[in-house]
Amino acid sequence: MNGTQFQIGLVAGIVFIGMVNSTLADDFRKASGQHIEITSDIESDAEINELVTSFDAAVNQWRDFWGLPEHALDSWSVKAFVMKDKTPFMRAGLIDPRVPNFQQGYALGNSIWMMTQPSEYYTRHLLLHEGVHALANDQFGGAGPSWFMEGTAELLATHEGRGATTRINRFPADRDSVPYWGRLKLISQRRDEDKIPTLETVMRYPRDLNSDAERYGWCWAAAMLLSEYGDYRDVLVASAKSGRDSGSNFTRQMYQRLLPQWPAVIARWRLMCNELDYGFDWKREQVALSVHDPQWDGQAISLKVEAGKGWQSLGVRVPPGIRVNISAEGRCVIAKREKDWESEASGVTIQYAKGRPLGQLIGCLVSLRHSGQPECEPLPIFTVGNATEIQTTAESWLVLQVNDSVADRADNSGGYTVTIRPEK
Repeated sequence: MNGTQFQIGLVAGIVFIGMVNSTLADDFRKASGQHIEITSDIESDAEINELVTSFDAAVNQWRDFWGLPEHALDSWSVKAFVMKDKTPFMRAGLIDPRVPNFQQGYALGNSIWMMTQPSEYYTRHLLLHEGVHALANDQFGGAGPSWFMEGTAELLATHEGRGATTRINRFPADRDSVPYWGRLKLISQRRDEDKIPTLETVMRYPRDLNSDAERYGWCWAAAMLLSEYGDYRDVLVASAKSGRDSGSNFTRQMYQRLLPQWPAVIARWRLMCNELDYGFDWKREQVALSVHDPQWDGQAISLKVEAGKGWQSLGVRVPPGIRVNISAEGRCVIAKREKDWESEASGVTIQYAKGRPLGQLIGCLVSLRHSGQPECEPLPIFTVGNATEIQTTAESWLVLQVNDSVADRADNSGGYTVTIRPEK
């Protein structure tokens, strides 16, 4: 048949018949692992083999994230076509005719088609991203609406290491570790413009995101927030089982499950989005606040604000219409050098972070109210220093932190003893 033969396969429960030019198909490089078979025009066998090993290393981590049975994915595998140039794959009949024109990648059933990217990291990231879609199709019948589908795929594709050392769901340590990924740059730009979307805005994104990297970034942030807090993670994981529903009902049901906690969800969203940057570490950046926090009774409260953590809550809801006095004392280490850099609550002007002196005690009142606007109101961050007075206008959580960039908190130690009392 002049090197041409029929291919019959089953994708997403549909039988398809296509023409495959076996002579042309034999020109591609191939590599297989337990969970993936790659056909590619990448010249390097080592690079293709590394993609296979990276994918196989991720599969059990995905299984654990979704709480699937131990052997649920033992026999699961995908066929992936990793392309520098689509044309030869099209001529060889290796792109299913139902696959739409795509810029980066596309998953249909247990098959993946994707373009190589400007860096090895980003090519690997995209393969894992499409792999998460394929897994959702196989295990849940679909991946849900766009914000959930792309958010969880970004979450479980963002990784460190390569090959057998690949570890998924890792926050990027620095720009060099994720070349050409670019999500944090776009998030930072919108933060500087005071144009951070509300969580509700992200959850209402249209079905087709048109490969919009910024929207992918916000979807990733939403999935990350809901996966990192134990209060919400069970809701996120359970919702995946409704993956066949890609419409608004999926999001509505998820919202209803989170509704009793929603003021805390959106407060944490605003605080997280204000901090997201390379080196962000959830062990230091989780904020302990709850809708069940008691309303402040006006008695003086003292707490230690640790220099090695991000926003730290007073543990109460502060009522509106009162004046509050905040005072601080003590010293902390804000950088490890040959001689440690120490600071008091007023901060040190030898170095600045986010436009404020390093080590300065800062605060923020995060309202329990929600504006209903498509973008978040800018956080009302204020300087505490050694002492300050604030006026509350709405019921709020009062959170405090020692000013530093998120990537540099790990070597901080100590903190300030802070006292909060009503102004007489």
